[in-house]
Amino acid sequence: MTDQLAVFLDFENIAIWAEEHFFDLELNRLMQYLQSRGPVVVKRAYGDWPRFSKYRDDLLENSIDLIQMYSVRPGKNRADIRLALDAFEIATTRPKIRTIVIVSGDSDFGALSSKLREHGMYVLGIGPRQITHSLLVKSCDEFVYLETVLSPESEPLDTQITAWDNARRLLERILHQYGQRGQLPVLGQTLKLTMLSMDPAFNEKNLGYNQFRSWLEANGDLVNLFFKGLEMYVAPISFEIPPEFAAAPKPGLPTGPASYSAPPMEISDSYRRILSRVVAVDPATRRDILRDIYRELDERPNEWTLSTLTSELHARYESKGLDRAKTLVRRIMQLGINQEAYEFQSEAARESQVKLAETMDSQATFVCRIESSFPYELISSGLEIDKAELAAALVNDRTQTVYVEDLLNDLEARDLIQSVGDQYRLPGVGGNPLRDDPNIRALIADLLAVHLPEGLDSDVETARELARRGMAARSHDFVTSAHDYLLACRVLWDAYERADPEASLEDLRWYLASYASVKAGELSQVRKDYQGAQPYYLSFFSLVQQDTPLWYRMRGLINPMLNFYWKNLASEMAVSLPYSTVPAELAKLMATDPNPQIREKWQAATRDLVTINPGVLQRVADQIRLTVEDPDQNAQAAQQIERMLREHR
Repeated sequence: MTDQLAVFLDFENIAIWAEEHFFDLELNRLMQYLQSRGPVVVKRAYGDWPRFSKYRDDLLENSIDLIQMYSVRPGKNRADIRLALDAFEIATTRPKIRTIVIVSGDSDFGALSSKLREHGMYVLGIGPRQITHSLLVKSCDEFVYLETVLSPESEPLDTQITAWDNARRLLERILHQYGQRGQLPVLGQTLKLTMLSMDPAFNEKNLGYNQFRSWLEANGDLVNLFFKGLEMYVAPISFEIPPEFAAAPKPGLPTGPASYSAPPMEISDSYRRILSRVVAVDPATRRDILRDIYRELDERPNEWTLSTLTSELHARYESKGLDRAKTLVRRIMQLGINQEAYEFQSEAARESQVKLAETMDSQATFVCRIESSFPYELISSGLEIDKAELAAALVNDRTQTVYVEDLLNDLEARDLIQSVGDQYRLPGVGGNPLRDDPNIRALIADLLAVHLPEGLDSDVETARELARRGMAARSHDFVTSAHDYLLACRVLWDAYERADPEASLEDLRWYLASYASVKAGELSQVRKDYQGAQPYYLSFFSLVQQDTPLWYRMRGLINPMLNFYWKNLASEMAVSLPYSTVPAELAKLMATDPNPQIREKWQAATRDLVTINPGVLQRVADQIRLTVEDPDQNAQAAQQIERMLREHR
C-alpha cells in the first residue's frame, strides 16, 4: 500500500492496556509497523500528558504531535471527539492521504470508521485483542491486533488458537462459495480481499506469518496453490485443476494434492531473528555507537551516568540528522552491563557515575566484549554455532570467522560458555542445560515422572499439537491445559535428548514456561494450594528473563503471573486486598500495608523472586516511581524493592 497514511492514537486507551499486559507500550515497534505500510505524514496522539510523561521522549523521537486532553474525571477523557474531528478534517482536506489509521480499542470510533469509508478512505484499525469491541473491528477495512504489532515473534500468541481455527473456517467457506459460483481456482489477491471483506480482523500476521502465501502454504491440507504466469491461484484440495493451469508452479513449491508447509528456517535466518532481539540495528550503526560510548568513558571516566550519556549521545545524533532512537542507544549501552564492561561508583547502576572496567584496555577490546553478547544469546538458545553464518549475521561478512572465534574465546575465558568438541554450551551442564537447572527443579521432576500414553508418537509435530491443545484450553481449563502442556514438554524433551534436528532448546523453554504458568494457575486458582503453586511461579520467572527470546514470546503472561504470585500471599492468609491487575500497584499496596504479616510475607516472596529474576523487579520499581499518585508511598515501596536488588548484587 503506497498511499500516504494519517495515524491517530487514542493514547490513554492503549497505554493503560499495554502497561497491564506488556509492562509498557513500545512505540518504536508500533511506528515501525506503520511505516512498513506506507509514508506516515500525519501522526497525532491524544492524552493527558502529565499522566503519561514517561512516553514523551519516545513520542517526540517518532515526530508524533502530542494533543493535550485534560481528564474531566478519573478514567475518562475527551479524546474521542477531538480525534474524530481531526481525522475527518484530514480526510476531507488532504487528498493525497487515502489511509486513516485509528489506534484504539474503543467501540465509539466505529461510527467514525464507517463515515470515513463512506468518503472513500481506507481505514486500518489497530487495537488490543482483549478490549477491542467487535463493532470497531467490523467497521474497518482491515484490523490488526496490537499484540501482533508489539510482539517480535512469528509464533502464534496464546489467544490465537481460536483465531487460527476461525481463519481456516473462513477460508473453507469462501472457497466453497467460489466453487458454487464456478469461479475456481480463485486469484490469491482476490481471495485475500474477500477474506478481509468478510472479516476485517483477518490478518496473516496475527497468525504468525509474514505473507498471505506463507499462511496458505501452512494450510496445505485445505488448499492447493497453482500459478498461471506470475499470478498465484488457490483452490480446495479436492479441486480438479483445469488444463490451462497445468503449468509447473514457481520453483520450490510442491505440486499435487499432498499437503505441505513452508521449508524450515535456515540457520542464518535463525541467527538474525535471535540477534535482532538483542538489539535490532545494522552492524555499522552498532559499531559507531559503541565507539562513541568507549570514547566518552575513556576520556571522561566517572563523569557520566548511563542515563546522562545516553541522552548526550542521542542529542548529538539528532543534531547531525542521524535516525538513532534514544531507546536504541540505551539498549546498546545496557549490553555493557550484562557483559561487565563498566565499573560503577555505587550499587545503583542507573544513577551512578560510570567508567570502563579495567580490562577494557582498548576500543577493540570493548567492542569485542559487547558483541560477545550475540554468540552467548545463540548458545543460550540451544543453537549450534556456525562461525561463517554467525559472522555474516553479526558483521555482514562470512569471512570474519577469526573475529567470531575471538568472541567465543572471550566468553569461554570468563566461564560463561564451555567448548564440547567443535560446539559450545553453557557451563556446568550436560548436553541439555535444563536438566540440572535448580530453579526449575519442580518442572523437570513433573516432566520426568509423566508417562506418555501408548500409541502417542514421540516426535516434534506431536509436541506442537499437544502444545496447541494446551493453549486452547488455557483460558478456561487449567487442569486440562496443564496435562497437555506437560505431555508436550515430555515429548519435546525426549526429542531434544535424542538430538532430533527439529527439536530446539528455545521451544523446550517455551513449553516449560507455558506449563509452569498453567500449573501455577491449577494449584492456586483451582486447588487453592497457594504454597504448592509458588515453585511454579518462580520457575516461570526463572525461564522468562528480560530481553531474552522467551520474554517476548511470553510477555502477555508476565503481568498476570507476577500479579497472582503476590496476590496469592494475601489469599493464603484469607486477607482481601483492593482489586488491582497491575503488579506495580499491588506491590505498592502490599509493601506499605498496615498489617505487618502481609508486609513480611510480601518481602520474603519478593526476595525469592529477586534471586530468580531481578530484571522484572527493577521494572516494577521503575513503574512505581513513575506513578503520579501518592509519591511518598510510591517512594517507600520502590525503595524496598531496590534495596533487595542491591542486596542481591
